[in-house]
Amino acid sequence: MTRELILHIHSIFGIIIFTSGLLQIILKKGGLRHRIVGQIYLYSWLILLISGAYLGGFLITIIGVFGFYFALTGSRIGHLKTNKITLFEKLIFAFGGLIALSMLYYSATLFLKDQNSFAIIFAVFGGIFLFTTVQDISKYIFKKPLKKQVYGKLDWYFEHFKRMLISFIAAVTAFTSIQNIFRDNTMNFLMPTVIGTLLIIIVTKTYKKKLLK
Repeated sequence: MTRELILHIHSIFGIIIFTSGLLQIILKKGGLRHRIVGQIYLYSWLILLISGAYLGGFLITIIGVFGFYFALTGSRIGHLKTNKITLFEKLIFAFGGLIALSMLYYSATLFLKDQNSFAIIFAVFGGIFLFTTVQDISKYIFKKPLKKQVYGKLDWYFEHFKRMLISFIAAVTAFTSIQNIFRDNTMNFLMPTVIGTLLIIIVTKTYKKKLLK
């Protein structure tokens, strides 16, 4: 009975994440509505992560941590543009780095066991995760950015929506893997990433033309 209830909660908040995430992509950015929908999206991710960890295996839980990290840091980066970093953000970045390293370690152990599909999945997501967390730790904790600001004062804005899109991709990935949409384990996990990456490139170019005239 408890498991069924948690499953229903998980499903409901999965739908809320998909709906609110889609609204954030489609609707006008900025303003009270954007912030409210964003908060609904973020806290729904937290509930999805907790319920998913209860219901699912290690892989789904890690994908949940991956998605929640990008949603949470995407939200906090907007805050950090005008405020100093706190211990809370430092712990987030450090914890994310540890999870990323554990994903890559787990990927290596899976390759040695000839479990290549899951090994590839962990390698891809772990690589993206580590690449991001290393940059976060260097920029926000050690105050030594590893990349130049490409978008000037709006650099935080582009970083914000990129991370939100990545978290949305992670949510879609969880859905395609559980529902076996592509009838192949590796494709279920990686196809949303491929499509989502193209979406990020298109959206970035669109906003670059719109905001950086």
